[in-house]
Amino acid sequence: MKSIGDGEDTSIWADKWIKDDFPRRPINKELMMDLNLRVSSLITSQGGWNLNRLKELFPPCDVTQISSFPPVPTLKDRFVWAYTKDGRYSVKSGNWVLGREATAMELVPENIQSLNKLKETIWSIITAPKIKLFLWRALSGALAVAECLRNHGLNIQPMCAICNRGEETVSHVLFTCSMAAKVWSGFNVPVPSQGFSNSVSQNLEYVLGLIGKTELDPRFRSAIPWLLWEIWKARNSVLYSARNPDHHFVIATALEEAEEWLQQNQQISQEREWDSRNRSRVHRFWTKPAIGVLKCNLHSSWINEDSFCGGAWIIRTHTGDALFHARDAFLPFFNRIAAELHCILWTLQSLHDLHISSCEVWTDCAAAISGLENPHEWPKYRSILGRILQVVRVMGEVSFKLSSPKANSLAREIACSVTRDGRLTSYLAL
Repeated sequence: MKSIGDGEDTSIWADKWIKDDFPRRPINKELMMDLNLRVSSLITSQGGWNLNRLKELFPPCDVTQISSFPPVPTLKDRFVWAYTKDGRYSVKSGNWVLGREATAMELVPENIQSLNKLKETIWSIITAPKIKLFLWRALSGALAVAECLRNHGLNIQPMCAICNRGEETVSHVLFTCSMAAKVWSGFNVPVPSQGFSNSVSQNLEYVLGLIGKTELDPRFRSAIPWLLWEIWKARNSVLYSARNPDHHFVIATALEEAEEWLQQNQQISQEREWDSRNRSRVHRFWTKPAIGVLKCNLHSSWINEDSFCGGAWIIRTHTGDALFHARDAFLPFFNRIAAELHCILWTLQSLHDLHISSCEVWTDCAAAISGLENPHEWPKYRSILGRILQVVRVMGEVSFKLSSPKANSLAREIACSVTRDGRLTSYLAL
């Protein structure tokens, strides 16, 4: 989609410069439209949007979308990626778009869709990363069994070399081979009443579904991913190491490996939780700045793209005394990031008008801080980021810092009075 600079290179009605679920052209309120109109005709001589003109041409929902991203008359229009919050392309977002479009066009058969969902659930299973990858490869037909190798053109014996009772497929190796069958019969979980099928996806869906059944022994059901891994390792030992591990050994190894990994993982999680809890204590409450430094906390209260936003800031000295605090109501914005950046711009302009040239600015919006620190990585918001940084250059020494919501509670409470209590009257208190 187009990100608007001076608007000269973007057609109002032909180009896609608004995003809902997909990038799109704006909706026209009038029956007739001038196809030659450029977006530059919607920008005032002061460099902002002509709101009256926007309201004439577009419905309120599009006015909100457009006004959330102010133009930058000093820059040319450019394309940005619409499916990430910063406007930069990523492989993950590209795959997501392709998947959604294919689903919308009904190009993906139902059985493939269910297989893809099963693949997605694998990554949320509590097990070692190598086992997640193994299970994903099993579902993708990417294990070195006879069926897969023959599909890739290798002329090898199709029969299972262990039992010689069936073709060596992924499902056969993990579920129905004589060795695998002994393992599952000796493992303390129920098997399908009709036995395992020839479908690896159906069998994996069944056994992985047992993990969530609380009526089963937790020691066994949590070890199911490791059991599958150990069956595969045992098959390889037979074929390549001339060893024939007993099925009791396979079960015992799976239980032992699972228990050890789960205990270590639980310990690491507890340590991370402890570290996080202790770090949060450091910034849990508002702290005074260094001597001679002014500290400004701000917050924008955003509900949705159809509602007014509230903004507030309060600046205090190193003794904790408030010098000024202010509140204002803003027009609706497309998202929380746009609202927070607008609040930051409003705050800095207010401080500059009050002849305050240096201070610390604290916000609890991590995305806004990231955009200010690396504006080139957030092209979607380049217009508002450019205006903020321009004010910073005029002011002098201004630093941006991330606050916890608790430490930012006073500014947050004042801002929320706009959206919660309908206090739309702005003020500046000394």
